[in-house]
Amino acid sequence: MTEASIDKTAASPGPRRGRLGLAAALAVSLVGIWLSASYGREGPVAAAPPAGLTVGPMGISLDAGAPQWRFLKLATGEAARDRWTDSEPARITIDQARASRVGVPVAGRVTRVFVELGQRVTRGEPLFALASPEIAALEAEREKAGVELEAARSTFERVRALVATRAMPAKEETNARHQLEEAEVGQRLAAAKMRSLKVSLDAGHEFTVPAPRDGVVVEKSVLVDQQVSPDSSGALMVVADLSSVWVMADLFEAEAPAVRPGVAARVTSPSLPGMEEEGRVEMVSSVVDPARHTLPVRIRLANPQGLLRPNLYARVRFAAAPPRDAVEVPASAVLSDGERQYVYVEDGAGRFARREVSVGAAHEGRVAVLSGLHAGETVAAEGAILLDNELLLGP
Repeated sequence: MTEASIDKTAASPGPRRGRLGLAAALAVSLVGIWLSASYGREGPVAAAPPAGLTVGPMGISLDAGAPQWRFLKLATGEAARDRWTDSEPARITIDQARASRVGVPVAGRVTRVFVELGQRVTRGEPLFALASPEIAALEAEREKAGVELEAARSTFERVRALVATRAMPAKEETNARHQLEEAEVGQRLAAAKMRSLKVSLDAGHEFTVPAPRDGVVVEKSVLVDQQVSPDSSGALMVVADLSSVWVMADLFEAEAPAVRPGVAARVTSPSLPGMEEEGRVEMVSSVVDPARHTLPVRIRLANPQGLLRPNLYARVRFAAAPPRDAVEVPASAVLSDGERQYVYVEDGAGRFARREVSVGAAHEGRVAVLSGLHAGETVAAEGAILLDNELLLGP
């Protein structure tokens, strides 16, 4: 037997020992799995309910000495009273019933401008001058009508004298009278055309446009050498009496129903510290702005000192009457789950019931409850969220 054969024979028991070790490991694993399956962990210890608190299906009861009272503050619902709304942005504008738009009656070229924007003027004061060939034509027509009238009057006097001496028949006098009457009509028509222009004639073909009223020039869009005509877009000037102005506020659609004509309004302006004027709503527009979804609201104010200038920024608050039977509570008393709003009502014996309500807008920390609550009932004004959490956790 060779040496290699002897070594091969001696190594042959190795695989049997490997199989035995694998079997032993498998047996140990099975025993470990069996022991793990038979092991039981103790469950969590149930938390003790808060002392002095009992949770029911729809409410919570607190004992007189319960510690939760330290975090609760109660309030009594009161009948909602009239209040002032939050201030809304507004602007001062001219009172259009006290304003006049200035244009021109005929086409022409502006030769002179006598006033500037913001200048105070009196009725009849010249605003600007205009040169127009149409004025020359109207003036010539008026002069021609005057000449024709004088000629017709002379003819009538001569014919009437001849008829009186029987040198001419009576019908000639009648014809001369008709011609005189036609000349008088022509002269009155030419004069009326000139008067309708409401201008003051200057030398040549110029005329001056006067101020139509006492007031202030609040708009001006005319310059020297500018060509203008009666159909020019917009007014060349606007003269307004600023002793009365409009305050225009734009309210969103949801806010507008509470504001109606006759409602009191208070107007302030950050540019005029200490100024607070009270007026009444004169108009609420019936048309919604399609781009901004707002409604213009107008208040008229007296402006004897002229402090309220056009385009001045202002703020307005309106007197708001609450809906009938509305109850007012602190805004912190109202909770919401995203779909509904509710409060916790206390019955006087430490029992709080959750009650669904509908509310209006909050204002200065208070809110009007429109339904679901009556005046005199007590609610959790602060700490209601703690009651809500206890009710959600359940008994």
